[in-house]
Amino acid sequence: MDKQKVIEAYRRGLITLQECGQILGADKSQLDDLVSSDRFRHHVSSNKLYIADHL
Repeated sequence: MDKQKVIEAYRRGLITLQECGQILGADKSQLDDLVSSDRFRHHVSSNKLYIADHL
C-alpha cells in the first residue's frame, strides 16, 4: 500500500497511529517522522474537505 495513502488515512482519522505503524511496518519514532514530514503534508492538504451547515 502507498505510504501517502496510509498517512492520509491516519490524518483523516480513519485509522489509528498504531494501525498506521502496523500497515507501514514502522516503529513509533519512524511514524513520528513520517507523520510530521512536509513531504506528505502537501498531498493531504490538496484534498481538503469542507463541511457546510445551514441553519
